[in-house]
Amino acid sequence: MEIYIESRGFSQDDDYRWLKVTEQSQTRIDKEDLPGIIQKANQLIDTESESVVLARNNNKLLLLITGIKAVGRVDFADRQIRIAAAWLIADCLDNEIVLRMLATTALNPESRQYLAAEMSQAVSFGGETGFQVNFEHIHRLTDVNKAKNSVQNNLPSTSKKIAKLSPKRQVELVSELLQYRLPTQKGLIVVVTGIKKAETLINAGIWRGLSSLVISEDWQIIPHNLSENNQSNKFSNYFNRLMIILGIIGTVSLLVKTCNF
Repeated sequence: MEIYIESRGFSQDDDYRWLKVTEQSQTRIDKEDLPGIIQKANQLIDTESESVVLARNNNKLLLLITGIKAVGRVDFADRQIRIAAAWLIADCLDNEIVLRMLATTALNPESRQYLAAEMSQAVSFGGETGFQVNFEHIHRLTDVNKAKNSVQNNLPSTSKKIAKLSPKRQVELVSELLQYRLPTQKGLIVVVTGIKKAETLINAGIWRGLSSLVISEDWQIIPHNLSENNQSNKFSNYFNRLMIILGIIGTVSLLVKTCNF
């Protein structure tokens, strides 16, 4: 299991940074050096808001939770300090159960307070970056036996749906994640965030997406051919740009030969 934590210290110099946390060490890691799937998730969400992402890539599962409010902690300018946490773990049923349980904890307003309290105890002021992480406390959140008591493993619907972010839709998503396994698709699977357009979620092939910028307050099923067309359009645009570049190179080469002649 790989655990990555983002937060900040109190002083002006202790800005938001990522740490890779293991039982033996806590190492600062730049954003561009984070695993690719975490970078991709960060690009699709409003990282300062309360966001949740579930994803699968290279035989690993990812849960990213952002916008966790550190209880009783502010920075030098009296601003609320936030915590983000990413768990990257081998893709197997037990691990999926754990991440689904944690995701529903973050999506439920009442249990999110519990999560915020636990994370606030695990992440405290101190260390070289202004904050430090208690690995054992973080690790206790991934109790597979506890998860098995609350999570079922029914086969999921393969239809993809998005809706406007609201308490009602979040409750419905929590219920679905507790009852059903994640689909087998690779990439980003579940995205709940603030300011992202419906088109962005559709283009990313999200299985379940909630965003404040989606117009429809009811779940909207995304036709399979729509997401496929979006991927085809991306490839077509890339191919067209490539041909233009090759054409320019060919023209320049011809001019050089003509001038040399």
